[in-house]
Amino acid sequence: MAILLKIHWDIKKGREPEFRRSQETLCAVMSADHPGVICYHVDYPAPDVSEWTEIYASNAVFRAHLDNPKGQEPLAALVDACERITCSCWGDADADSRRLLEGFGTTYHETAKAAFVLHPRADRASPI
Repeated sequence: MAILLKIHWDIKKGREPEFRRSQETLCAVMSADHPGVICYHVDYPAPDVSEWTEIYASNAVFRAHLDNPKGQEPLAALVDACERITCSCWGDADADSRRLLEGFGTTYHETAKAAFVLHPRADRASPI
């Protein structure tokens, strides 16, 4: 099963411009290098707040996303620009993926039966 993350970023006062630059860099990496990342959606619903929805085809895709050297610097800058990060996870995050999510205040949730289906033409076999 795929992994769905909803991440809420509480950005430190005065750091939103830096956060947005890092977010744009990270999104560019996703669109260029990660065909197994099914969705990477970013919103700014209020000042100093960003909310993201991410869908990964598999645990291997999620781990490859975090291991990509091009994304590590912008991700570190995002984390540094935040006061608090909270993450909700649905799907089948395995033990290795859960270890990677430990620093994001992640909670795990059950999905309604037959309610989380990855599109049949999504690139499940993508190595990244």
